[in-house]
Amino acid sequence: MRITKKQLFVAIAATLAAGLAAAGPDTTVLRNVTVVDTRSGALQPGRSVVIEQGRIARIVGARDAVAADARIIDGGGKFLVPGYLDMHVHSVPAAFGPAPALNLMLAHGITGVRQMNGSPELVRAARQFNAARAAGAAEVPEVLATAGAILAGVRSPADGVAAVQATKAMGADFVKVVSASPAALPAILAEAKQQALPVAGHLSPGLDALASAAGYRSIEHLGASPTPVQFSCSAEADAIRADLLAGKGTAPTAALTPTYVVSPFLYAAGDAPFVQQMMDSYDPARCDAVAEAVVARGAWQVPTLIRLHAMLQSDDASFREDPALRYVDPSLRGLWSRLGGEFGAMQPASARTTFHAFYESYVNMLRVLHRHGGAATTLTGSDTGGIWVVPGASLHREFAELAAAGFTPLEVLQATTLNGARFLHREATMGTVEVGRHADLVLLDADPTADARNLTKIAGVFNAGRYLSKAQLDAMKDGIAAQAAASPARTLAELIDASHKD
Repeated sequence: MRITKKQLFVAIAATLAAGLAAAGPDTTVLRNVTVVDTRSGALQPGRSVVIEQGRIARIVGARDAVAADARIIDGGGKFLVPGYLDMHVHSVPAAFGPAPALNLMLAHGITGVRQMNGSPELVRAARQFNAARAAGAAEVPEVLATAGAILAGVRSPADGVAAVQATKAMGADFVKVVSASPAALPAILAEAKQQALPVAGHLSPGLDALASAAGYRSIEHLGASPTPVQFSCSAEADAIRADLLAGKGTAPTAALTPTYVVSPFLYAAGDAPFVQQMMDSYDPARCDAVAEAVVARGAWQVPTLIRLHAMLQSDDASFREDPALRYVDPSLRGLWSRLGGEFGAMQPASARTTFHAFYESYVNMLRVLHRHGGAATTLTGSDTGGIWVVPGASLHREFAELAAAGFTPLEVLQATTLNGARFLHREATMGTVEVGRHADLVLLDADPTADARNLTKIAGVFNAGRYLSKAQLDAMKDGIAAQAAASPARTLAELIDASHKD
């Protein structure tokens, strides 16, 4: 029997409601847990965390008295951290209703997301999801911030100013830039400052990393292709930039190819010579100076290494064998498999080799930024919507990517909790397990400060103060997998249309 999204929504709601009904009292006590201090990594064993009205009301000793009618959850042998934040997603639907991607994120411990594309309808939907979440009517992460319509291909200063004003008018939280001309980008940054809107996005061939760091609140994907942050580490950056601005490189029509949005590096072979030139002319001393300046200027980084890895090495067998693909409907999974198989066939072997190495250059750039203190301004993000990126599960893979790039377990934990609170100026309500903070929490079976892999060992989640046990989270995952398996076949056009709506 085919399961519709509406039926899945009802089934998930019933499963969660049964658990909430059993809870009864307004007070929940997580007894005898080890609280993890996300600032220092210190462990506070034998604590009882008292949750009332969606907030942490008290943290007391394990043997201290609590309300007689409180719901007690045994936290013995477990570790408590703030809920995870995925700070780069394309997963909030443009209309309030069933949202399997958001449910799946919550089931993986994600209690907050930053939506990176928007519209007036999506801004309204985000507010509806947040209201329903607060009322206990929807178990989804909080939508922490929503972008306006993506600014791509903006040519003139006037168009840039108008786009920023439209972002403000729709009530979006920030401006998202993908591409703008050298003339338009300064106008966008100036108008955004005038409108008190942060700017996030990709770097432009017309603006180097240091100039962007002065105007961007956050740099996504380490700047993205073809001119990421490490582009400024090239001794030949000026010459390469001149060629790109002259129209050399990937033909503009490539961006119109339907599957480009899923895996653009199948179509970016024209950029390969410039990418290779950039890597061949890499200057370590210059890169140290760039990293030091970018960090000093306060530009946050959302590396989305998992997205870069999946695009630049999409023929990697580990993606095709990922157990999390059970959450992806067969049509989309088939498209990903086809594109992954075509990664080498659709471009020269030299381009494939270049793009494989290009991913390592991103990892190296993050290592250099890390060496200059960049861990404190790094946020976790998955960039759901692209090839091989599965909501929720891919953020767990991002933890491993950051660890491989030299982040300590504590730094990985901070990147997905404390740093997001700092970025959003919400340290008073999130990012730490302290009295007064929102009860958006993850209960773990093992110490996350000992090994970043322990962040994936989830025993339970508190979402706006409501506790979801491992059994409930597993039921959510199984329901989403069943719905994916039963999904009707979709055409390529339908898959691409869905990717733009999500």
